[in-house]
Amino acid sequence: MNKMLKSLLVAALALSAAHVKADGSHTNKTYLNARAQGVNAPMAWSTFGELVKHKGDDRFGASVAVTGFWQRSVDGKEQGSYFLANNKSTINMQRDAAGAGVSTNEVDLGYIVHRRSGGADTEAINVSLDPRQEVYGARLDYHQDLRKLLKGLYLHAELPVVHVENNVRASVSTNIAGVADSIADYLKGTAVTDANNLTEALKYAKVNGKQSETGVADIDLSLGYNFVHTKKYSAGVAVALTVPTGNESKGVYLFEPIVGNGKHLGLGGDLHAGATVWSSGERDVRLCGALKYRYLFENKAVRTLGLKDTALGQYVLLGKVGSQTLVPAANVTTMSVDVTPGSQLEGAVSVAYNHGNFNFHLGYDMYFREAESLTRKGTLAANHEVAARNFQTTANYVLAVAALTNDNLDVSAAATPSQFTNSINGSAGYVFRQWDCPLMLGVGAQYEWANKNSALSTYGAWLKAGLGF
Repeated sequence: MNKMLKSLLVAALALSAAHVKADGSHTNKTYLNARAQGVNAPMAWSTFGELVKHKGDDRFGASVAVTGFWQRSVDGKEQGSYFLANNKSTINMQRDAAGAGVSTNEVDLGYIVHRRSGGADTEAINVSLDPRQEVYGARLDYHQDLRKLLKGLYLHAELPVVHVENNVRASVSTNIAGVADSIADYLKGTAVTDANNLTEALKYAKVNGKQSETGVADIDLSLGYNFVHTKKYSAGVAVALTVPTGNESKGVYLFEPIVGNGKHLGLGGDLHAGATVWSSGERDVRLCGALKYRYLFENKAVRTLGLKDTALGQYVLLGKVGSQTLVPAANVTTMSVDVTPGSQLEGAVSVAYNHGNFNFHLGYDMYFREAESLTRKGTLAANHEVAARNFQTTANYVLAVAALTNDNLDVSAAATPSQFTNSINGSAGYVFRQWDCPLMLGVGAQYEWANKNSALSTYGAWLKAGLGF
């Protein structure tokens, strides 16, 4: 048993060490799928585990808990550099006189806003992103002891109902009148009506303030068997199924709110173990560990693809053959894709101190998710090309170089890279063990930090109540 606990701890720490020095920088991306809101072992099991252990031969063998929770992301500038270019959360866009290029460290404004009627030949603006996510909701955890069928057998279900609000928190600034407003409106999805720069409204990857989504963040079911269950030791394994109930990405907004894991079916297993390392009377100290693995299968989605070797390629303006109106690239590069997230692993270890009906937990939790694999399903229409900086929309567009093809699309821009986070958590609770149907009350908090900007760093808290019957 001690070897099993040691193996759980070593596995978690080894994976943590393997990622601690990983490259933490991604940039010029169009999509981010954050950690699914229901994947949180400390929140699920703090104090609830004590209720589940407290059995009564005259009861049905069920334990249920309702947990209200709230969390918020921090350090949004990390995600700002993820969505912008050049690893910066604030970028400078410039258009020089006579259509000249700009510094390779910045973004050429001339490809995004063509020369406006009466506008200056030389213009420059700053664009900043400081994304923030806020999540609140309630999760239902149900544990059914099936010892009447087979001693040690159990069924466990998790159902989180959540509200996810993403705010891209964009700001645009310049000292030239009208430029900042025109860029901000363009990114929000407003058509440009200037005679020299007629542009259809941006339909996808819009940078448009707060967006929210509410729903069930997947249902997780596990059928397990406790092959060791004594007063001092416990250990069990389970096969598990994640039923997707959230929403798929639609590509409409840059920082799109996703409930659950992106609607991917998951299949995997759980391993847990515990040992009482000290006891005296009504007091004891217990060491616990758990691993939860899921393989997330392919599902369809809509994503905004980038343009290869082009900073913020989804926002450059394209000329369409035979049209006087320019087209934001995102309007033609947003298409159906098949997404396979692959492996997802959560590992948790904790130290629990019990004193009578009181319990206190201090723990560590790590989360890993493999980089998404994307396969393009759509095809780029062969009648667009990146319009020249000095093109004015006073005549129908004619190809100047060559039409864009599927080879020009950057599929990787729309894929969430691998994610790895660490978190610490603490909780306290009380179980009214003397009651015929024992009641549980608990409170907890958690802080999570990411080793790269493809995952969110967050802090949060929860309150919970449960009942055994």
